[in-house]
Amino acid sequence: MRCRFALVLALAALALPSAGRAAESFGVSNEVLLTVKGKVVDLTCELTHECVPNCGAGKRQLGLLTSEGKLFVAAKSSTIFAGLAHDLIASCGQEIIADGLTTTNFGSTLLMIQRFKTAENADWIEANKFAADWARLHSTDPAGKQTEEWYRNDWVVKRAVAQHGQTGVPE
Repeated sequence: MRCRFALVLALAALALPSAGRAAESFGVSNEVLLTVKGKVVDLTCELTHECVPNCGAGKRQLGLLTSEGKLFVAAKSSTIFAGLAHDLIASCGQEIIADGLTTTNFGSTLLMIQRFKTAENADWIEANKFAADWARLHSTDPAGKQTEEWYRNDWVVKRAVAQHGQTGVPE
């Protein structure tokens, strides 16, 4: 009877979301699931020493610098693989614990953060702020029409392409 009870408890525990759950696989080449602690840094500042206040206020690529000196390029969140500046900018210069995966190709390693927390005992924060921020700012086109699948129909991008061409060079 005790064995059966223990088995039921174990199965129930597996069904519950875990506070310490590891990142989910994205199925990308050479991925490695990991949880890493590091300081949120402005990559341009770290690499070239051309620094600006507040990690560039969300306009620069961010990364994580571990206490061992390893620098991770924080490349993607779990929202349509968008960048992480929207999620991490509030933690500029601060240490976080990131849960995600790395993928390495041709010697370059990218960190895809799925969630993070600001302290060991803090709650996890899902790295999905980009989509909500974008929708808040761009959910309608200039004519006031509601947009769907913005990542395919981004009026800001369409306007820039019309103005500057597909390669950024006026045609």
